[in-house]
Amino acid sequence: MNILLKPMLVASVLATAITPIAQASVVTYNVTGVLYEPQTQPLDTIFNGSFDWDGTNVTNLHGTMNSSMYAVDNENPIPHVSYPLMHLDYQLAQSTDGNIVTASTFLKNTTDVFYGGGYAKGDYVGLGYNDFFHGTGVDSYAKNDNAYFTFSFDKTTMTGIVDSVVYGDCTAGGMMGQVCMTGHSPVASNSYGEAIGAGTMSAYPSSISISAVPVPAAVWLFGSALLGMLGVSRKRTLSV
Repeated sequence: MNILLKPMLVASVLATAITPIAQASVVTYNVTGVLYEPQTQPLDTIFNGSFDWDGTNVTNLHGTMNSSMYAVDNENPIPHVSYPLMHLDYQLAQSTDGNIVTASTFLKNTTDVFYGGGYAKGDYVGLGYNDFFHGTGVDSYAKNDNAYFTFSFDKTTMTGIVDSVVYGDCTAGGMMGQVCMTGHSPVASNSYGEAIGAGTMSAYPSSISISAVPVPAAVWLFGSALLGMLGVSRKRTLSV
């Protein structure tokens, strides 16, 4: 092989092999949000997931969330029946206000969760049900048993904002029929413009943690080794 081609070959291998390093600006974070459920203690609603962040956009936000509402025996009021975890795999919403980034992920591939469509913080009647609270009858949507999780963070510090954590669970596991399980900060306005308290069972956010997923050390070591090979190859070329 022409010795002048060797550096080019090594450089090509290097560029291919350390692509993850070149993409280091995209960082994966784990996120866990907990909403305190006073009516179902010691059980809370917990979201465990992850997302990618490139400094501007949240992508690939997904995770699992439990349904905290459990069947209870009237003679022995201890929660004893569990439900499968919900997989919230559809990140369908993101917004940025100054340094605050907000993102939401859904159980179904739609942002329609509550009566009349949408997922307004503080709503509680499920899509396709009769809103007897306001005497408005059944909306025009089909029932979809959707659920979602929303959170915000400061992009300058990657610190989660506890009061921003919101969840809505309109699935059968919520066990409340047309009234969805919800949790949010104590003060919210729903789609009717009503100022309301915490969620439907008085649930409210208690914590959120966001932590970067470390890049495997092997990636950096391999990249460093290839850089060394390139340097040696250049020296040999110059000495010929």
